[in-house]
Amino acid sequence: MEEEKYIEELVGKRNPFKVPEGYFEQLTDQVMQSLPERRPRAKSIWMRPVFYAAASVCALFVCTAVWLSWPESSQQKQVAEVVQKQQVQQPDDAFFDAAADYMMLDNQDIYACLSEY
Repeated sequence: MEEEKYIEELVGKRNPFKVPEGYFEQLTDQVMQSLPERRPRAKSIWMRPVFYAAASVCALFVCTAVWLSWPESSQQKQVAEVVQKQQVQQPDDAFFDAAADYMMLDNQDIYACLSEY
C-alpha cells in the first residue's frame, strides 16, 4: 500500500502512456505496405466436373475394396459351424454309462450334482 502511494506521489494521477498524433490514421497504410503482394488465383469452373468424377471413381474403388475384404456373411458362418459340429463326435450313452460305473455314481448322485447348478 505504501509503495502505491509512493508511486502516486512520484508520477501523479496522470496517464504516462500517450499515443502519437495521427498514429491510427497511418497504421492501416503501413500494415498494407508490409504485406506481400497476392496474385489472384484463376478459378477454373470447367475442371470441377472432372474433379468430382475423379473423386467418385476413388470412392467407388474404396467401397469395392472394403466390400471384398469384409468377413464372411452370417449364413456362411452358420454353414461352417454346422459342418464343424458334424465333424466333432458326440459322446454316446455307452461312454457315459461306463464313466458313471467307474465313478460309482447312481441316479440320485447325478440328480444331486445337476440340481446344484
